[in-house]
Amino acid sequence: MKFKDIEIVIADLKYPMNLGNLARTMSCSGFKELTLVRPCKDWNSLESVKFALFGKDILSSAKVVNDLNDIKDKDSVLFGFSRRIGKKRSYPIMLSDLWEFISKFDNNKDIKFVFGGESAGLTTEDLTICDHIVTIDPDIINNSLSLPIAVAMVLYEFKRSHALSGKKGQEKASRLDEGQSGVLYDNVRELLKKDKFIDNRDSRRVMAKIKNIINKLSTNEIRLLHSILKREK
Repeated sequence: MKFKDIEIVIADLKYPMNLGNLARTMSCSGFKELTLVRPCKDWNSLESVKFALFGKDILSSAKVVNDLNDIKDKDSVLFGFSRRIGKKRSYPIMLSDLWEFISKFDNNKDIKFVFGGESAGLTTEDLTICDHIVTIDPDIINNSLSLPIAVAMVLYEFKRSHALSGKKGQEKASRLDEGQSGVLYDNVRELLKKDKFIDNRDSRRVMAKIKNIINKLSTNEIRLLHSILKREK
């Protein structure tokens, strides 16, 4: 999933300055798609453009709709962000868990992050249209954030979680490569002993050099040597 494919949706925007700041944050974070639901009439004024800086292209390509239902279809998944959680609002997803939750979705799904305007956030009606509600752990943030800061926090945390998941995947692959290298080292040592190429006296010296060679091999080269040694057996 690419960040540019995730759509940022703002409902009931009231101040052009905030929209400019949002566009700037989106540009810095790599998010490109912006939709406005019932925005103020002067949303694309000189003020919003001034605060957008290098996010001007995001403003110029923003879509405007009259209702949140206008962007909802069978392929879309809407995540509404809200601090207020009550009996009529489903159990929320914590922001820190959002990336892991979304990573399990089909890549063909259109993911949309929906934020409410400056006055009261998302209405209960708009949250009902959303498929999931996301909130920040109340032990960390215990009151409403301003719209630009809330969006910046969400986009940062989402990208941070994505980056960490990638590092974990690399570490797992690295451990796998190390395991394959170790198996190759053991197989080579057994083969050399079997053919009496080395004995206990010079095993440590020779195998130290072979280990250095193996450590420089790529994963594909290690797999190739594994295949050759299997045939030798």
